[in-house]
Amino acid sequence: MKMYLNIGAAVLLSAMALTACGCDARPTNSRPTSDTSSSIVINTISEPNSSSSTSDVQANAPVRSDKIVSENMTIAAAETLTVKSGETLYIQDGAEFTVDGTVNCERGGSIKIQSGGNLLLNGKMTLDGSLELGGFLGIREKGEINGAGLLTVLKSFEDINCEGTCLTKIKAPDPVEKDGVTYVGGVLIVNKKYSVPEDYGAELGLVIDDAYNTLLQMREDTGYSLPLVSGYRSYELQTELFDYYCEIDDYDRVVMYSARPGHSEHQTGLAMDIGELSENYVNTEEGGWLTDNCYKYGFIIRFPKGSEHKTGYDYEPWHIRWLGKSTAKLVYDSGLTLEEFLGVEPA
Repeated sequence: MKMYLNIGAAVLLSAMALTACGCDARPTNSRPTSDTSSSIVINTISEPNSSSSTSDVQANAPVRSDKIVSENMTIAAAETLTVKSGETLYIQDGAEFTVDGTVNCERGGSIKIQSGGNLLLNGKMTLDGSLELGGFLGIREKGEINGAGLLTVLKSFEDINCEGTCLTKIKAPDPVEKDGVTYVGGVLIVNKKYSVPEDYGAELGLVIDDAYNTLLQMREDTGYSLPLVSGYRSYELQTELFDYYCEIDDYDRVVMYSARPGHSEHQTGLAMDIGELSENYVNTEEGGWLTDNCYKYGFIIRFPKGSEHKTGYDYEPWHIRWLGKSTAKLVYDSGLTLEEFLGVEPA
């Protein structure tokens, strides 16, 4: 049974708890005065580890100490907040938890961003425990998450805006199929296992606008020509290409460099072949730049070198896949293929 503290006790214990971890706690007034520059509220809950009622719990029974951020709070640049083993830090609906300093979540500790809650990271988080994302996580340009813990995305990767660095392991939501198309955390997945309907993408034309406009921006920023060799391909065109390759090459070889109809990312309008359709493209100045930098613009190299058994396809330094800047940065930081990042099988 949770025992909520009265307002006076909550403020006193909040100040004591934050002072102990290096934080300067001051209660929030509804109308800030001249000597109130920040809003810091952490309410502490003591909850028995047993499901028994309070009267049944022995005096020496172990308890779990949880913290709740129910209003806006800032961890200043010189401050450190530690979530210890057995503790949970809840960021509630409507609360904005800004970290300019440091948060350490120890192994066995957890942070839960509830729906409507916000964690804005300008500083550093060491995550050796768990972070459960049901709200919003903003990793600003200088923000960094590292550690041996696990960040679990409950809904969508759109709930993360990553401008900084995320080096901790990420667990994606389970795949969801809608109208014959499979999404993982809002990311459309197409490979040898997952397909799209025959009529999917008929209205796309070249490629989706965001991807094509970003290609134009890359050309402008770099001065490279970055020619678009292939963008959207219909089911019918993919059928023609695949059948042609099977006429001139062994089937087992064809399926390593050409997708079966309905299983091509090109049909989604999210994939583009850029530059030269040769592995040597990566050795050119332009191709090398694309490999090293396309993530900054929202793309990934979809079939990386040495990952054939993970993606099901040969290395293609020319094939880029649009994910958007934040998700592309997360995939790049992970060092994983898209299949590994999303936790899905290639075939």
